[in-house]
Amino acid sequence: MRNLNPASFRITAYIVTIFFAVLIIFPLVYIGANAMKDSAKVYDTPPSLVPDTANSLSIVVDYSGMGDEGLLEKIQKDHVTSMMSTIYEMPRESIFEIRFYGTRDGDVIYYARSHRGRIDLEKDHGVFKGVAITSRTLDYPERIQRTVDSMGYEYNPMGLDESFDESILSRNSLNDSIRDFIVNDYGINGQFVGTTLTHNNWLLFESFAYYFRLPSFLYSNNEVIRNFSFLVFLFNTAIVLIWAIVTQVTLCAITAFPLSRLLPKRTSNLMLLFFLGTTMIPFVSIMIPQFTMFHSMGLYDNYAAILLPHLLPYGFFVYLYKGFFDNLPESLFEAARIDGASNFYLFFNICIPLSKPIISVIALQTFLSNWNDFFWAWMVTENQRLWTLNVALYNISKITSVKPNFIMGLSLLTIVPVLLITIIFSNQIKESIAAAGIKG
Repeated sequence: MRNLNPASFRITAYIVTIFFAVLIIFPLVYIGANAMKDSAKVYDTPPSLVPDTANSLSIVVDYSGMGDEGLLEKIQKDHVTSMMSTIYEMPRESIFEIRFYGTRDGDVIYYARSHRGRIDLEKDHGVFKGVAITSRTLDYPERIQRTVDSMGYEYNPMGLDESFDESILSRNSLNDSIRDFIVNDYGINGQFVGTTLTHNNWLLFESFAYYFRLPSFLYSNNEVIRNFSFLVFLFNTAIVLIWAIVTQVTLCAITAFPLSRLLPKRTSNLMLLFFLGTTMIPFVSIMIPQFTMFHSMGLYDNYAAILLPHLLPYGFFVYLYKGFFDNLPESLFEAARIDGASNFYLFFNICIPLSKPIISVIALQTFLSNWNDFFWAWMVTENQRLWTLNVALYNISKITSVKPNFIMGLSLLTIVPVLLITIIFSNQIKESIAAAGIKG
C-alpha cells in the first residue's frame, strides 16, 4: 500500500472540516440573517442570506401660521399617521427608522423617533392590534395619545435642539410616494415639507431590542411579564439550570460514594446496574404517570413542579462518579482512616476536592440538557410567568400575528448564551474531559 502524501491528507482534512463546519453553522447564519430583515422581506423566496441595507427616513412637516391652541394634538396625530402609514404602505423598502420633525417658522418644535420594531409592536400587538391602518382608524384621539405616550416625543413651542439635513431634503426616490399617501390618502394637518433618506446598518441590530420586548405586548395582562418582558423567561430558565446543576452534582456524588467505598462489590455492582437501567427508560413511557402523580400532589403550575424532578440522581452521572472514586489511590483513604477520619471526612475532604474534572463535566452536561429541555416544563405550567425560554418560544411561535423575524430574533437570543459559554469555557471543558478519562 502506498503511503499517503502528508500535505494532501492535511489539505483534504481541512476541506472536509470546513465543509461540515459550514453545514453546522448554516442554520445559525440563516436565523441571524432573517432576524435582521424587516417583516416583509423575510417572506422572500428564494431567501437571501444577506439582509438589505437599513434605511433611516426623516419626515418633515411644517406648522407655520398655526396657533398654540390644539397644536400639540394636531402634530401628534400627524406623527402617528406618518409613521404608521409609511410602514403600512411601504413594507418592502427596508425602512428601519422613522424620524418625525414638526417645524414652525424655521424652528423644530416637535421631534419623535421610532425604530421599525417599535412601530411593528404597536401596529401588530399594541394600540393598533387587529385594526387596519386607514385614515379613519388613525383619527381616534385616545388611540393617538396612547401611541405617542408609548413611543415618546419631544415638544417645545419655543424650539428644540434637533435638526435635519436640509441639503438632502426631498432628494430620494421615496419622497413623492410618501407625499402622495400622507397628504392625499391620510390627510395630515400640517404642510408636508419633504423627507430625507439615509443608510444605517446598525439599525438591523437594534431590532433585537424590540424582539426582546415582544412578550410584554403579547402578555400585557400578566403584570410581571408586562414589566420585565423576556427577562421573566430568562430568570425561570436560570433557576432551573442552577437548581439542576447543584442537585445533580451533589446528589450523584453522594449516591456514588457508598457504591465505591462502603458497600460490598457485588452489592455495589447491582445497585449501579439499577441506576444505569433507569437511564434506559424513555421519558415518554413515564410522563403520563409522573404528570398524574405530580398533579394529584398539587405540584402543578408552580416552581415545585419544574424543580422537583431534578432530585432524582441521573444514573450515568452516578456511574461517572463511581468510576472516578474507584480510581482514587487507596492509600489516601487508608491514611485518613488511621488518623480517625469518618466517612463524611473522606467524602468531603478527599473525594470532592479531587473530583473537579468530573464535576465540570456533569455541570456542563446538565446545563446543556436542561437548557434544551422543553416537554416537562411545558406540561406542568400554564401561567406565563413560570415559562422557561423554550416553552415561551413555543407558545409565542403559535401566535399567528407574530412575524417570523421576531421568532427568529428571539431564537437567536436563546442560542447565543450557549455559544458564549462553550467558547469561554472551551479550555476548561477539554481539560476536564481529559482529566476524567472520558473519550467522546
